[in-house]
Amino acid sequence: MTITKEQIDKKLEELNSNKIVVQDRITKASETIKQANADLNAIAGAIQLCEQLIVSSNTDEGDKPVEVIDE
Repeated sequence: MTITKEQIDKKLEELNSNKIVVQDRITKASETIKQANADLNAIAGAIQLCEQLIVSSNTDEGDKPVEVIDE
């Protein structure tokens, strides 16, 4: 079997194209992970705030329920 330069060039072009596609997928996946980490940090902050409010309400007012006001 003989391989021509044209066949090699065609395969190289195809591989380079595939490489770009995979690099783009990696970039998008990295951005998704960064956003997920930011979301996770926001949720953790909200949890911490809720826990602090519970502790603060128990310390300041004994066992009285916390009044929730809808805005």
